[in-house]
Amino acid sequence: MSIAPASAQTYEELPPDLEERAQRIYSGVMCPQCAGQTIDESNAPIAEAMRTAIKAQLRDGATDDAIVDSLVQSYGEGILASPPTRGFSLLAWLVPPLALLLGAAAVFFTIRNMRGRSVTEPAAAGDGGIVVAAPGGAPLPFDLVDRELGEDTHTAEER
Repeated sequence: MSIAPASAQTYEELPPDLEERAQRIYSGVMCPQCAGQTIDESNAPIAEAMRTAIKAQLRDGATDDAIVDSLVQSYGEGILASPPTRGFSLLAWLVPPLALLLGAAAVFFTIRNMRGRSVTEPAAAGDGGIVVAAPGGAPLPFDLVDRELGEDTHTAEER
């Protein structure tokens, strides 16, 4: 009977069910050395060491949550690929959808407001437009416009 060194055990393949669990954990843990990469994607030595440690813990019967909790204790919550859904980090999950909803509502109400206005409706104070309609919505007579402008700007066909 031969005794294999401990390092030989780290390179053995895991059974399919444990390998699937390991892959899930790898994709949820960030590499502490590589910016924006999980340990599943990273080739850094520390990522390899973390994968080896996770495989060993899975072989020893540790649960996924226990493994992730031990990594969080060692490296902090920044090691998680997804922010936790509690405390201040909950804002990272809530703010983007709320911002999209508020933006969509603003666009909806702006378009609805723009469609509701008619061309003959007098402009509100501060709109910066020129009102060319009488208070009842009827067009102003051309003579009045000409008199205000001090010139005859309209042809006989327009009157």
